[in-house]
Amino acid sequence: MPLKFVFGPSGSGKSSYLYQHVIQESMKYPERNYIVLVPEQFTMQTQKDLVMMHERKGIMNIDVLSFARLAYRVFEETGGGGLPVLDDEGKNLILRKIAGDYESELKMLGGHMKKQGYISEVKSVISEFTQYDIGEDEIERVMESAGESSRLYYKLADIRLLYRGFTDYLREKYITKEELLDVLSREVEKSERLKNSTVVLDGFTGFTPVQDRLLGELMRHCREVIVTVTMDRRENPYVYEHPYQLFALSKQMVTSLLQIAKQNKIPVEESVELYDHVPWRFKEQEALAFLEKHLFRYGAGAYEKEQEQVKLHLAKNPREEAYAVAEQVRRMMREDGYQLRDIGVIVSDMDVYADRLKQAFIKYDIPFFMDHKRSILLNSFVEYIRSVLHMAEQSFSYESVFRFLRTNLAGFTYEEIDELENYVIGLGIKGYKHWQEKWTRKLKGMAQEDLDKMNHYRRQLVEKVDGLIYVLRQRRKTVADITRAIYEFMVQENLQVRLAEQEELFKAKGELALAREYAQIYRIVIELFDKFVELLGDEEVSLSEYCKLLDAGLEEARVGVIPPEVDQVVIGDMQRTRLKDIKALLFAGANDVYLPGALLRTGLLSELDREKFAREKLTLSAGGKEKAYVQKFYLYLNLTKPSEKLDIYYSKVSADGKSVRPSYLIQELQKLFPKLKVRDEERYLKEQELTENIGFDRMIREFVQKRHETDGAWCELYSWYKKNPKWQEKVERFLEAGYYRKPLDALTEEAAKRLYGEEFETSITRMERFAVCAFSHFLTYGLGLREREEYDFQAADLGNVCHRALERFSYKVERETGDWLKLTEEQRNQYVEESVEEAIADYGNSILYSSSRNAYLIVRMKRMLEKTVWALTKQLAAGDFKPSAYEMRFANGKIDRVDTCEDGDCIYVKVIDYKTGSKSFDVTALYHGLQLQLMVYMDAALQLEQKKHPEKEILPAGVFYYRIQDPLIDRPKEGEERESILKELKPDGMISLEKEVLEHLDHCMVGESSVIPVKYNKNGSLSKSSKAASAQDFYLMMKYAVNKVEEIRQKILSGDVKVNPYRRGTETSCDYCSYRQICGFDTKMEGYRYREIDAMSVDKVIQAIKGERQS
Repeated sequence: MPLKFVFGPSGSGKSSYLYQHVIQESMKYPERNYIVLVPEQFTMQTQKDLVMMHERKGIMNIDVLSFARLAYRVFEETGGGGLPVLDDEGKNLILRKIAGDYESELKMLGGHMKKQGYISEVKSVISEFTQYDIGEDEIERVMESAGESSRLYYKLADIRLLYRGFTDYLREKYITKEELLDVLSREVEKSERLKNSTVVLDGFTGFTPVQDRLLGELMRHCREVIVTVTMDRRENPYVYEHPYQLFALSKQMVTSLLQIAKQNKIPVEESVELYDHVPWRFKEQEALAFLEKHLFRYGAGAYEKEQEQVKLHLAKNPREEAYAVAEQVRRMMREDGYQLRDIGVIVSDMDVYADRLKQAFIKYDIPFFMDHKRSILLNSFVEYIRSVLHMAEQSFSYESVFRFLRTNLAGFTYEEIDELENYVIGLGIKGYKHWQEKWTRKLKGMAQEDLDKMNHYRRQLVEKVDGLIYVLRQRRKTVADITRAIYEFMVQENLQVRLAEQEELFKAKGELALAREYAQIYRIVIELFDKFVELLGDEEVSLSEYCKLLDAGLEEARVGVIPPEVDQVVIGDMQRTRLKDIKALLFAGANDVYLPGALLRTGLLSELDREKFAREKLTLSAGGKEKAYVQKFYLYLNLTKPSEKLDIYYSKVSADGKSVRPSYLIQELQKLFPKLKVRDEERYLKEQELTENIGFDRMIREFVQKRHETDGAWCELYSWYKKNPKWQEKVERFLEAGYYRKPLDALTEEAAKRLYGEEFETSITRMERFAVCAFSHFLTYGLGLREREEYDFQAADLGNVCHRALERFSYKVERETGDWLKLTEEQRNQYVEESVEEAIADYGNSILYSSSRNAYLIVRMKRMLEKTVWALTKQLAAGDFKPSAYEMRFANGKIDRVDTCEDGDCIYVKVIDYKTGSKSFDVTALYHGLQLQLMVYMDAALQLEQKKHPEKEILPAGVFYYRIQDPLIDRPKEGEERESILKELKPDGMISLEKEVLEHLDHCMVGESSVIPVKYNKNGSLSKSSKAASAQDFYLMMKYAVNKVEEIRQKILSGDVKVNPYRRGTETSCDYCSYRQICGFDTKMEGYRYREIDAMSVDKVIQAIKGERQS
């Protein structure tokens, strides 16, 4: 009946006193019941503590329970609580459905409900409202106060609608965990067991209104209620003024319980006060006792002595922090003789530190237990279920199919998946219909047996999922129909057995956390399916809605992990983790980004929203300002856990490299301990203990740094690993990599001739590829490697279609009029329209019409071609040249267009190559063999013209790149738009200053030409920017290009396959190379370097060519 408090600061022995009291009483009165109530996550540890403390090592009449477990225990006795309890997964499922039903009525939240995690936000608010007795009436009060002009009004209107729909759906069917305690409150008086019980509560920092009501009932009906409260002796626990103080949570808890006792006329016994001058935990540690007494207190003094119990550690970043923590654990084991269970690690943010600490502890061979529940969304089995549903929902889209196949549970090898993926991407296969039909199309160079193999894979996949897909594609189906079909699919695929095999594999590899996850995952999913059928079984849903429901349920599901070993370091966070009887605590993450971190609410209800509730005298969970003190209270509780050592770690920069500051905790400790020095771990990590993993890492790192200057210590380390059978293979691989040198890349001449053939095709593209990099040429033309084909319209495809369209246009002109200049604008546009459509048909119009983007490209191509033929016509009209050949083929390639101009006994020849990029003529590239095309084409064109006109003198006029494009002109002057466009579309190239060439190319010889790359000075001479060379120099460059082709051909036949990319300023030939990940080129390795190419003028190129000819 009476209420009693046990007061004391952290470390004073409140729990020990309480447990000893309960044990003694239970032995004295074996007929009585004793119930120890603790937070859910502490039940196992508390039960273990009580057993260890009991002299008989048994607690027959003592029960350790959480509030929820107490409810079930009472319901078993009284028969109450008949309705099943809805857990968080179930809440999410129902809220997802309710949100779908009311979607059109939700003014503010409707557009967000489908976002991942948003349903959980809504669920949290509804749970909070339930815990703090906020019903529809209270919501309406706040809405009236906020007014219809506020966002909060409409937000609360949506929440009220969802809240009402949620409660209506549950009525007479289920109760929530929050409502469970209200039901328990009504059942307490019926329980004979409770009437005979002493109830003690330990480890709580506060209670919700719902829990307070239950405690009131326990006070009325139980023999005794005892509560431990963490409190400073200098504080008055019976006065709660405001939440902005260190012990505010404790004071609020005490005053609330006293108020309940007063209302129910419950006597309050004299409290037990464990206010010894020094708490028992710190009897031998003066500095830690000082910390407990003064941390976060106003007017605290300073500890002026030297001390070793409290230390600060500064690391470079969170990763280095984690390694420093692991190193300190090893040091404590080595120097202080600590067991692993004597050491605890608490972090400020598990999201930042959990994986880093895991990696560091594995490296240091430290057994550990990570105290947090993991989401199951990324588990391969869960992904398998989600992806097969999305595969049906998206009708076998490429993404959904290969997401399913790559779960490693679909029964395909990685090689088979890769082959299938290449085929599907290359031919753009998508849609269930196309997967059901036999595939007949082949990729380029594909053999019939390979196509047969693809069809085998196709049948294997379709037959596997066909039964499930049939159900999922039905128009009318319920949640139960879909769930049953998925379950039958799981049974068909024997997934439970395969997951058990996966569990054993993880066990064999020592990955116990993953093994435990796979041991639970099948059960978790089956239980979720049971909830689906139980809660929503008869509801008709679309497949899309079912997928959203599934995701909503999976968001809340977590894998719980029980510590598998007695002697481990426990790693956890400030609020969830309970550390018991530890000698040392290592706290990581003491930076301002985590302490205080982002305390202000960013969820569904903002900080301002919560203030509106407070003005209406409606209590919710702590807001941002209160949370700052709650955080300090939890810090106080954690930092006073160790009995001997406290080590605090913080970083210079964050995980993403941003500078961060120490937290207020560091400042507080430096104020309390003026002589406290900061240990810079960046320096001390070099002196770390060498475990096998750490030693191997150091051996590699020092080898990379010192190379041939390795010292005796390194040699000793190497000798140890070399002799150890476990590490021998790794050492050999390390040495192989460490002494890797650029290989002497070469084929024998005989091998090269057999590989390429002596009379292989010497296309200019191929010769230029060799000049770019001999190894790239070898992979492309020797081994026949090629990039994966993709069923898409790329920039190269655009160029090919434009080329074909321009070729067709040219033939139409030749056939109809024979003269570009005689075409009307209407004829020109008609020919363009026809030519583009014909080129698309030839290319494979299914690609171009497969998406809106590609369909737009057709319009764009027509516009580009219209501008192109208009500009080409203008360029012809400006001079005397006429097209004489299109797509002229010769030994080294194909010339897009050859124009000629006849002048007496001379015929001038102009070569044009069409480009859709921004290519320009580059004499430096010509000299180095990177741009041979135009000059070799000119040489071929001259020879062909000479054969046609043996009686004439055939002279080169110029070589040009014409860029097919649709230029945008920036604010042209009125009437000058066409002239501006013409200048933008002006060809780029090199002109031979033969006789009257310039006048034949462009009759206008004043200013800047709009049709050739020349500009005239006022005196009639050419400006320096003009791209022109003397007839002799032009001829010299042309012959150099021809000879370069033969030179490259001989190098290819000699077996040259060197990795020899070039660098020209900031540009390198590796920048867009398809083979850059496999060639091994690395300038950090001996023997690898770029061929440096410097820019050269025409004069320098001519000089260099002459120099080579003379030598």
